[in-house]
Amino acid sequence: MSKSILPPSSVGIIGGGQLGMMTIREAQRMGYRSVVWDPDAHCPASRLADQTLTAPFSSRETAQRFAEGSDVITYEFEHIDAGVVAWLEERKPVIPGSEILSIAQHRREEKQQLARRGFPLVAHALASSQAELWEAVRDIGYPVVAKTATAGYDGKGQTVLSQEEDTRRMARHLGESPQELVIEKFESLLCEVSVIAVRSQKGEVATFPVAENEHRENILHLTMVPARISETIRRQAAELAREIIESFALTGVLCVEMFITREERILVNELAPRPHNSGHFSLDACDVSQFEALVRSICRLPLPVPRLFSPCAMINILGKHMDKLDVDRLMKIPGAKLHLYGKRRIERRRKMGHITVLAPTSHDVERQVAVVEALLGEDRAPG
Repeated sequence: MSKSILPPSSVGIIGGGQLGMMTIREAQRMGYRSVVWDPDAHCPASRLADQTLTAPFSSRETAQRFAEGSDVITYEFEHIDAGVVAWLEERKPVIPGSEILSIAQHRREEKQQLARRGFPLVAHALASSQAELWEAVRDIGYPVVAKTATAGYDGKGQTVLSQEEDTRRMARHLGESPQELVIEKFESLLCEVSVIAVRSQKGEVATFPVAENEHRENILHLTMVPARISETIRRQAAELAREIIESFALTGVLCVEMFITREERILVNELAPRPHNSGHFSLDACDVSQFEALVRSICRLPLPVPRLFSPCAMINILGKHMDKLDVDRLMKIPGAKLHLYGKRRIERRRKMGHITVLAPTSHDVERQVAVVEALLGEDRAPG
């Protein structure tokens, strides 16, 4: 078994967004140095990193410099060249590696790998031609969700098909711009949940509390912890995440997004082999955050079981909220914690920060969430 990678060793992070920034903050607290590789010289992580390498992710020259400056490497998002990651693996430990990255980058591969391992999935089919699209819709039945096989996140590349006219429109688009699609049954859901699992090189596995997620405009809006589901479903979701991370023998952090149907069936939606937006609550509400857990796992340090201090919620701040954000009023809300990422470019759907709310009971959390949403110009969804 390899020895622990101890401070002041350097943690290399591919990608300098908010996930990289928050990972660096935890790593620095523990005494590690850091190097970030990102095409944007002003990325959020550049504010904290000891060194920022600015170049396209395809640059082998930068990859060489990055490897030389890192003792261990991780990545904060999936949209990078798995070939570059494989090249880095030959020179330094890269955790997680290129194999799970390749799987997570492609919905077809992800579905096939999960199905092969026997994990429960939404009914789905693959389509890369007009004929295959029509066949998939006929087999599954309306409504369905058509998802691009690659480059899909925050709702991008997803279209609901409810009737034949929708399918004809999608078929015309497919004829003009051929691409591979995953066609999924549109399930009637009780809720959506996610579980952050972390696994050490020794095979130790810990899971964070099950989080309940609410999306608006296909972007995560709110995470509630603990999830408002039965204890039985909560245990099953945590165990499913544990089984998946063990099945892939993945070292590092894995977010497993799941659907809970109205019949209380659990279906796996997607995997993210990195810290996840829905796990941000752990920074304020747990004794170990998902980012510290990542640093511990990749540096071969002991892995504790995360402990939740109190019920909590996380609300995303998007670009559309920035002109309404009143920090003075927000800071008067008991238990509210503000996190801004320092992004220079403001876009309506871009994640600019988040707010965590902690309170003694879940009911208190829900009341405080309504206050925060009102400050951001968001209405509380019914139910």
